Amino acid sequence: MQVAASLLEKLSVNAGDQGRQERRTVISKTKSAWAQELTSMDHEDDDPGTTWNERARDREPEKMSPRMAWRSIQSALPTDAIISSDIGNNCAIGNAYPTFEVGRKYLAPGLFGPCGYGFPSICGAKIACPDVPVVGFAGDGAFGISMNEMVSCGREDWPGITMVIFRNYQWGAEKRNTTLWYDDNFVGTELDTRVSYAKIAVSCGLIGVQVDNMDSLRDELDKAIKAQMNEGKTTFIEIILNQELGEPFRRDAMKKPVSVAGINPLDMQHQ
Repeated sequence: MQVAASLLEKLSVNAGDQGRQERRTVISKTKSAWAQELTSMDHEDDDPGTTWNERARDREPEKMSPRMAWRSIQSALPTDAIISSDIGNNCAIGNAYPTFEVGRKYLAPGLFGPCGYGFPSICGAKIACPDVPVVGFAGDGAFGISMNEMVSCGREDWPGITMVIFRNYQWGAEKRNTTLWYDDNFVGTELDTRVSYAKIAVSCGLIGVQVDNMDSLRDELDKAIKAQMNEGKTTFIEIILNQELGEPFRRDAMKKPVSVAGINPLDMQHQ
């Protein structure tokens, strides 16, 4: 911040004017084209040679995809909201959707990988800005790391927040890499389908709701934000999704693992 301010002090008042309008036009057209493309994207592509996303859609055709959920969320988010996004596959997909008119509205872990960031960071944002609506986002894997704060944020001296949990019962980022490299040989990526974060929220004395379609998601998010701002209430919205997976993180930095030792399938059998 200080470096940027010192650089600005040394620039003339008309610095950067040359070609400014042309750049603005390019940016405007690019953003408009991207917004239109997003509205037409319902599903995730598979990499050549893999079929996980196709199978996920066929297996649970009645369930929302992550992109359907994010379009619904986008329609209900207030323009002045502060949001936080955890790491994880569904949150990575969602980074393309919200827009911001002013700065300091988007809290994100970046590439540092602090799994479980979304929930505590949005609690902190609400404490810092109690008059602003806040909404946190996390996948069900990442949320499980910080869910212990559910027993803290309901105390009377804590302000209300809204937390959205994408429930696809898997560690999506790790599973996407597994589909790419290990022929769906998943290890440590599956989550218990009998657990309901919405019910845990209710058990903690908070509001917990589960949604499974775009209309109910939009309505419940709108209701939760109003309850947060008007009544100081905290709501956890558990979104039931299919198991489609978005792009892997840092594809440009990835290389297929090289096998250095053979494995005898018989060694993997239970005795």
